[in-house]
Amino acid sequence: MDLELLTQGRWRSEKKRLIGFALRFGDKRLAVATMHALRTLDDRFLAADAHGVFGAVIVVATHGNRIVGFGFAADRGEGGSLVVVHPDARGLGIGAKIVEAMIGRLGSMTCNVAADNTASMAICFKLGMKAVSMHRGPTGKPTLRFEKTSSAEAPVSV
Repeated sequence: MDLELLTQGRWRSEKKRLIGFALRFGDKRLAVATMHALRTLDDRFLAADAHGVFGAVIVVATHGNRIVGFGFAADRGEGGSLVVVHPDARGLGIGAKIVEAMIGRLGSMTCNVAADNTASMAICFKLGMKAVSMHRGPTGKPTLRFEKTSSAEAPVSV
């Protein structure tokens, strides 16, 4: 499996394919606001600003030419985040590797995970993310807010 941090040009060429992948394999768990943030992402946020800060990140996991998963976070997750892994590739650690790469690029990250989404919660805990609060998500489900800062913590082996 290969991981790629998308550049502006790659996002432009892969946008339609990745959005289709998310809709097909997101198991109807993806927040409408997050999908909107992905669809309307200004590709300039995928490049570092003058201070070396990235406004967004997209990480794509492939096996050969086949996408097996991808992740997206805008504004360190505050503007939306998601991870989608193909059903045939789940349980192989791909989601954790995607999130780890996202945290590495952004320096820190937050995400909101519905309490019934045990696979996503397992990734967050595996990577040392801290559950800092619980609230009602956009569908009314109890949702945990996770946070992680990469620079203050030791790297995690996945």
